[in-house]
Amino acid sequence: MNLQGTLLTIFEMALVAFAIWAVFHEDRFIAFEERIAARFRRRRFKVIQGNNVRKSYYPVNDRRA
Repeated sequence: MNLQGTLLTIFEMALVAFAIWAVFHEDRFIAFEERIAARFRRRRFKVIQGNNVRKSYYPVNDRRA
């Protein structure tokens, strides 16, 4: 068996093992899917991650009299 066939076999076995795992751990699989979907949504909509939104979007006038 050549290298390509070996890699394809390993990939197929990993895919089957993941499918079996997903059947028994459906809640974890759904959480994993949601994390991946959220990552793509953040990239697509370019959400800025930060904990101080008011400071970055609504600057406060700090002029002192």
